[in-house]
Amino acid sequence: MAEPSLRLSPQAAGQLVTLRQRRATEARQLLSAATSQVDQRLGILTHACQVLSTHQAHQLQVRAEISSRPQDALVSAVLLRRDHEHTEELARHEKRLKDKVAQAERDVEKARQLAAATRRLLMQYEQREKQARDLLERVVTERRTAQERREEQDIAELAMMRQSSARLTRQRRTTPRHSVP
Repeated sequence: MAEPSLRLSPQAAGQLVTLRQRRATEARQLLSAATSQVDQRLGILTHACQVLSTHQAHQLQVRAEISSRPQDALVSAVLLRRDHEHTEELARHEKRLKDKVAQAERDVEKARQLAAATRRLLMQYEQREKQARDLLERVVTERRTAQERREEQDIAELAMMRQSSARLTRQRRTTPRHSVP
């Protein structure tokens, strides 16, 4: 029984290799883009963390200034209200910055997951590409082997025909041409 790969022409196997190479190349490009996106998201996260850290340092400084003021009757209600509003605004801003950091962390995680999935996809495509190359090699080898067998069979048949021809020729030479009864 013939191997399934014998039914596949070398051209078809070559086209399969080309298709698999193209898919692997596309997956490499996707992985490059996904890796770049991870780097970009990490940059955004780093920046958001730096902004939050700077804000928190400023917030601590403002609170220290407020608490270092003398607490006496001379401090007006307007000043106290302004300080309170300022600290509340700083706290709201800190909350927004923390939300941005949390969102940036989620974005980084999603980008890493996408890059990991793309990496797995690339490995699958590379494996399929290798399988296609192996199939092409097997098809070409099987075709060559089949061709060699046919040639050997043709040579063997020619040798048998020559032997038969030589035997007939010898028989004709040894048999008298004119037999007298």
